[in-house]
Amino acid sequence: MKLRVLGPLEICTGDGSVPLSPKLRDLLALLLCHSNRTISADRLIDALWPHTTPRTAAKTLQGYVHHLRRALGPDRLVFRPPGYVLVTQSGELDADCFTARVQSGRQAIAAGETDRGTHLIREAFALWRGVPYDGQDHLHPTHAEAYRLTELRLSAAEEWAEVELARRHHTEVACELHGIVAEHPFRERPRAQLMRALYATGRTVEALDVAREGRRRLAEDLGLDPSPALQRLEQAILTHDPTLTDLAPRSGRLHDSAQM
Repeated sequence: MKLRVLGPLEICTGDGSVPLSPKLRDLLALLLCHSNRTISADRLIDALWPHTTPRTAAKTLQGYVHHLRRALGPDRLVFRPPGYVLVTQSGELDADCFTARVQSGRQAIAAGETDRGTHLIREAFALWRGVPYDGQDHLHPTHAEAYRLTELRLSAAEEWAEVELARRHHTEVACELHGIVAEHPFRERPRAQLMRALYATGRTVEALDVAREGRRRLAEDLGLDPSPALQRLEQAILTHDPTLTDLAPRSGRLHDSAQM
């Protein structure tokens, strides 16, 4: 069985995807946030009915558990006072696989095994299919878990990109960071890394476009200016500052449109 939460929630078996009703999907999402740990019935009720708790909530929850047990198979959803625990095996939950690969990748890089470390982190990125718990993020616990996973992905991507920039793997960095910058326009470190990667591959105009789009979004959405560091990087790229020696572009001539 594969349990996927790095995107829309899915249960996959050898026979295909397991269909669930919306409430069963919500219950499964809550349990997956605490896989192999007991979550109390009271916490499940509070999460499933955050505004008005029906008088029959405890009995209704028992019904949901019964139906979810049938969908998951035996010995998966266990009653353990004061609540329930969803039992998962190693390699079944994609969020656990992602976290483990990121941790192993970081450890390998710290130990000087750069090739292995960057490969593990790229494998971790490949597990993502979209926004974590997409469709269940109206639940407070899943929303918090989605935020945690997203922050882990972003920090790992920034660390990975810095290592790969130092190894002059600029094209790989640019490919990976384009989507991250689009999804998280106010996060400046990946924007700066993307600019550096584009400049290093001779795509100076694109690097400056990335800087200008960031400035526009900050001004229009937040009323802010880019940080001094990002402004200095933009100016250095614009003028082909010789201090960017490790990012010397293949084609150093700036297009006329970028000078306007």
